[in-house]
Amino acid sequence: MAQSSVKTDSGIDESTTALRLALPLMTRHKVPTTPENYAIWFHYVANDRPGLKQYIDRLLEQETQFTAEINDQIHRQFLSECDLQQAEQVRKSIASSLTEVTTALRHTGGEADRYRKSLGAFDASCDSAESLSDIYGLLSTVLEDTHSMQQTMEQMQQEFIAKSKDMEKLKQELEQVRKQATTDALTGLFNRTTFFNRMEEIDTVSDPMSNPYCVAMLDIDQFKRVNDNFGHLVGDKVIRFVADTLRQSTKGQDCATRYGGEEYALLLPNTRLENAVTLCDRIREHIAKTALVKTGTRESLGQITISIGVAQNRTGEGRMDLLARADKALYQAKKSGRDRVTASTG
Repeated sequence: MAQSSVKTDSGIDESTTALRLALPLMTRHKVPTTPENYAIWFHYVANDRPGLKQYIDRLLEQETQFTAEINDQIHRQFLSECDLQQAEQVRKSIASSLTEVTTALRHTGGEADRYRKSLGAFDASCDSAESLSDIYGLLSTVLEDTHSMQQTMEQMQQEFIAKSKDMEKLKQELEQVRKQATTDALTGLFNRTTFFNRMEEIDTVSDPMSNPYCVAMLDIDQFKRVNDNFGHLVGDKVIRFVADTLRQSTKGQDCATRYGGEEYALLLPNTRLENAVTLCDRIREHIAKTALVKTGTRESLGQITISIGVAQNRTGEGRMDLLARADKALYQAKKSGRDRVTASTG
């Protein structure tokens, strides 16, 4: 009986690699995938049989055809017998590979379940095998099942790609619906519904003493004059201009909202009254200094100004009361001459 050295567990990876490389070589050199031939090319790749690799390399250099007679001769000369220790080592390497595959296929459905049973039966049969020839006989069935499973997985992959595209399209559609439900169509700012939802969230976690928040109510001064003199299309452009200024002036958790018509609201978390007033005055000043003209004719629209009322939340105060104070401060700003920021003191 031909003897071979026994590999330790550290050699399992090498045997697994040999197992995976043998079949492509057989296909390249048109060698039938019988168990005996597979054994030849397994040991050729593993290079663990004295003289086998050198012998096959000479045949390859001579471009020898691997006929049935040649294959049988190689098998008799180099692999007529195999000791059980070598068979056990190969079984372990196969089992290692199959464990990886089985883990990956754990959730692929009925076809995968059938394939796992085939692998399990193979593994169980290997335990009782007495030679590599026995193992490779069993391996023929596994190879057929593997090919079938590969086709199933390729089909499944195509289905996954198609489903992924469908889900990505659905995600985009849902995002569009969400955007429409939370934003104002004309300006792209948040709408009133979103404003109240965000205000409720912030009010819940806010402490008026340690981390207060502020609300600002804004209104375009004498906006009716713009609509009357230039029309509603120009009026819409002015509304968008103010909205863009608010968007560019806020950041982080700040919430800029089109409250309705030419009126806006700002929600400023973690902001004290004096800081909110400073921010709002900067916004007011930028709008007042920007010279807007009518597209095409370049006719001046006149100075556009806004009035702002600001209020900071108080302990025990309801959200609607806070909004009422900010709105009252806005009224005071308008009454005092417009184009100004007024802080609530009442």
